[in-house]
Amino acid sequence: MAPLAPSALYNAAVASRSHVIRNASIPAYFAVRVLCAILLLKLSTLFLDVQEFANFTQFLAFSSLLNMAVVGGAQNGLIREAAASSDAELANVHGAGLAAWAIAVPAIGIPGLVFSPQISQVLTGSDSFSKEIVGLVLLSLAAGPGQVCWSVLSGRKMIAQSLGAQSVGLVVGTASAAWFIIRGSYSAAALALSTGPLVGAVVALPFAGRLPLKWRPTHVGLAHLFAYSAAIVSTLGFTALTLFALRFLYREQFGTTELGYWLAANRISDISTQFVGLFMLQAFVPQLAAASNEQEQKRLILRYGSLASALMGGALLVFLLASGPLVHLFLSSAYIPAIPGIRLYMTGDFLRVWASLAMFTAFASGRPLRYAAI
Repeated sequence: MAPLAPSALYNAAVASRSHVIRNASIPAYFAVRVLCAILLLKLSTLFLDVQEFANFTQFLAFSSLLNMAVVGGAQNGLIREAAASSDAELANVHGAGLAAWAIAVPAIGIPGLVFSPQISQVLTGSDSFSKEIVGLVLLSLAAGPGQVCWSVLSGRKMIAQSLGAQSVGLVVGTASAAWFIIRGSYSAAALALSTGPLVGAVVALPFAGRLPLKWRPTHVGLAHLFAYSAAIVSTLGFTALTLFALRFLYREQFGTTELGYWLAANRISDISTQFVGLFMLQAFVPQLAAASNEQEQKRLILRYGSLASALMGGALLVFLLASGPLVHLFLSSAYIPAIPGIRLYMTGDFLRVWASLAMFTAFASGRPLRYAAI
């Protein structure tokens, strides 16, 4: 066998280094994300009372819903389509994402501005936070193009660049929010955290410039993307809106303190499930979409399903064995009443791992309706 030419050796070395960086970037981003979430959780339970914590968490949940809706819930679809597209087709995928954002701007912005007092009432039990609602809506809409870039970069296996940009934004937003929490201004903290995606979008622009991206959507490209968008909105959007309604009724019936305990359990669950969602979107979906045969697909499904089950099961076991000390460590003694709710949430998270895997398998296979049905 003839030895490899120097150029071939160089290309192989570059490819190997890129593979290592790509694989390391996902757990690194997860670590940054979890540390930021734990920091905000600890500070908000330490410097805010339970009622203020409940309102702050409601703002974060609303901001999360906006971030999902700002490109029509098409972030996952963009990752999948970018992974399955050739270089020539990539401009169409990017254009479709920008078109989805252009549609979302008036669809979200106008109701957000007009009904901000009512949204404030649902979230906090008071209409006095309407200006904060308007701020959250505008900041989320401004970050839409950045989300499109992150998704396309991830789909094209530029995961390190995508997650690196998001990490910078996350750290900046978390640091700003932490400063306001320590000062006791939780509404300003929520707004400060929402500036993070804007920072991340600016960081991502040089990397996105390396790809053949431009506004060139076609009817076919839009139809494909909106199919994924409809699947996400019909599941995550419906779930989020239902939870907001239930929390409003819960607050009216039991008070803000009890709602704070519920939201503390929810926040713990969110941190533990972020790992599964991150790996599914950033690693599993692109790899499965690009898999060349059925045997490789089965291997990927088994690998990611086993890993997710082990992680969620391990987290549940640790919490069951040391519920009290962990609540004191990551929350505060005021949240001891939330322990039963946290246990229930984490048990449910463990039980639904394989259902989540089935959903993302359908998504990666280009079957958004099956995803929504599951």
